[in-house]
Amino acid sequence: MRLVCSLTSGYDVIVAGAGVAGCMAAIEASKQGVRIGLFEEHPQVGVPSHCSGVVSLSGLELLGMTSNQAFDQRLIRGARFFPPTGSPIEITRPEPVALIINRMKFDQYLAKNAINNGVELHTKSRITKFEKTSDQEIQVTIQNQGVVGAKVLIDASGAGSRLPTQAGLKPPDWSQILPGLQYELIGTDRQDDLVNLYFGSKRAPGFFAWSIPTGDHSVRAGLATSKGNVRTLLDQLVKEHWPKSKIDATKSGSVLVSGPVDRCWSPGFIFAGDAAGQVKQTTGGGIVIGGYCGMLAGKAAASAVKNPRRADQFLETYDHEWREKFSSDLKKMGIGRRLFFGLSDATLDKLFPALEPLLGEITDVADMDFQGTVITKLLANRKLASLIPRIAADNIRSLFS
Repeated sequence: MRLVCSLTSGYDVIVAGAGVAGCMAAIEASKQGVRIGLFEEHPQVGVPSHCSGVVSLSGLELLGMTSNQAFDQRLIRGARFFPPTGSPIEITRPEPVALIINRMKFDQYLAKNAINNGVELHTKSRITKFEKTSDQEIQVTIQNQGVVGAKVLIDASGAGSRLPTQAGLKPPDWSQILPGLQYELIGTDRQDDLVNLYFGSKRAPGFFAWSIPTGDHSVRAGLATSKGNVRTLLDQLVKEHWPKSKIDATKSGSVLVSGPVDRCWSPGFIFAGDAAGQVKQTTGGGIVIGGYCGMLAGKAAASAVKNPRRADQFLETYDHEWREKFSSDLKKMGIGRRLFFGLSDATLDKLFPALEPLLGEITDVADMDFQGTVITKLLANRKLASLIPRIAADNIRSLFS
């Protein structure tokens, strides 16, 4: 897909980034009859793909979507958690709870929907500058192409965006981005319908590793880490669990664990998705949260365009609405990350058996996208109270290691 119209033309709303948040924002704004320009820096939407591709069925429903053969790969019933040593624990349900997707095809599916709704898509078009030119006008600079005018810019360009700073806003703490690496493996042993998560300092210090079944004999294996070489660690994991497999594709990426920003709007500007830190600090996942926030952003931007005297009010309302939906859970996930990912292998090995009696309760309230309830239940459980001194000591040590 190439540039579809002259850059001398203006838009009502410009969206930076054609990922999930950006496409959902563009689609939602287009429903209100305003002119939308969607600008993607890469030559092809969805490429490169950095995502593990796990999305809950309830999360898809929240986005107004269902499983679709255009992008789905496999249904999942739960997860298996591996401690540093010892036996894993499982959280499963009789029915599927999540979908493994091809993230490239997922993004392209959304982009096509946006185009079908009248959105004008530009690829190879990186927005490098935002400027407020008057009370009701902005302009953005497209690298090596020119300047485009609009009423509102929605920044959904992902982690590391510099546009919020230009709008006078504080971005997420980009120093809290963990390097990650992922292999598409083929020729594995037969796979079941569970995601596997691996913990411990020898596997993925400061985070975790994963394997996600994408077919009967294929997995998506990856990890992120705060220490060590990601390729060396991932190669060790592959050698341990899938020694006869072959690497079909390699994808590097990063995992943002900083948490959301304090404010997501300024006159003529709002941001959503990874650019705003709207991701789960426990996993780095942001398809559902980012997509839903993108929908709210698109609605707010279009309303601001159609009601210029109340434009700032609509943009500010977006900031309130997304926090009302996700803020509580994101705060609890932040607490969970700070407590859990600083634990020593010895403490993790004690924690996993302590969780086994609680698996029934956890399964009843577990939600991939809204993890706050599970975290609250675990922190309040008396059976885990005996580990609090160890957890506190581990977290203090982690500050100096």
